[in-house]
Amino acid sequence: MDSEFLTRVVRTSALVAPLVALFLATYVSPASGSGFLLGALWGMLNLLAIASLVETLFGSENPGKARVAGIVLVKFPVLYSSGFLLMRGGVFPVGRLVSGFSLVFSISLLNA
Repeated sequence: MDSEFLTRVVRTSALVAPLVALFLATYVSPASGSGFLLGALWGMLNLLAIASLVETLFGSENPGKARVAGIVLVKFPVLYSSGFLLMRGGVFPVGRLVSGFSLVFSISLLNA
């Protein structure tokens, strides 16, 4: 996968997620729509962090240790703890958060 493909997946996800969230907020509940949107945002940020880490590690001859450490320190503690807090908070339905998170994977499967 190249960075253009990942950019296209994130861009498509950024277009589809608000539409689905609006539909869910209107016909199911506002918490469902917000949960889906936050899950999709979480998934897009996760994909961008993984792509940035892989590009930094394998894209250049000499990856900077500070850059790799910065990406790892953002991805693991920040993204995973925010996902944990979103799921444990009880404000948003966990199923909507997970379905929003899996939107990126669904779109990448459809684009491939």
